[in-house]
Amino acid sequence: MTVIRQFMTDITWGDLDFLFIDLPPGTGDEPLSVAQLLPEMDGVVIVTIPSEVSQIVVKKAVTFARKLSLPIIGIVENMSGFVCPKCGTKIDIFRSGGGKKISEQLSVPFIGSIPIDPKVCEDSDKGVPFIIEHPDSSSSKAFKEIVKRIETFLEGRKK
Repeated sequence: MTVIRQFMTDITWGDLDFLFIDLPPGTGDEPLSVAQLLPEMDGVVIVTIPSEVSQIVVKKAVTFARKLSLPIIGIVENMSGFVCPKCGTKIDIFRSGGGKKISEQLSVPFIGSIPIDPKVCEDSDKGVPFIIEHPDSSSSKAFKEIVKRIETFLEGRKK
C-alpha cells in the first residue's frame, strides 16, 4: 500500500486523459490498494489469456470489482492466437475464446482479443510505439478497437 500510495501521490502526472495501472493477476493487496486510493475511478479492464486457469482468476477479479462497486469496462483476451508470419497459419498456443466465454458467463462486456505478435515486444524494447510502427497489423487493429470500446464506455458514463 505504501509503494502504491507513493506512486499515486508523489509523481506529478500532469494533465492526463487516461491512467492505466497494470496490476498482477488476481485479487490481492495491489488491486485493493488501488481501489482504496482511487475510489472514484472510471472503471477496470480485466485482462486474461484464453486458458481455463486464467478464467478462474477472471471470475475472482469480476467478483472483487463488483463487491467494491467498481465499474467493469470489460474483459480483454491477450495472447489470443499466433499467426505464423511465414505461412499464415493461426496457432492457438494458449487456446482461443476463453475471454469471450467468461465474459458471457459473467455478463461482462467482451471488448477484444489481442493476438500474439513478437513485434510488440521488439518495439517496446526499442521504446517505439508498436501501433505507430505497424498500424496495419492485426494486433494494432485489435488495440485500436479495444481503445474505441473503452472510450465509448467512458463517454457513456459522462452523460
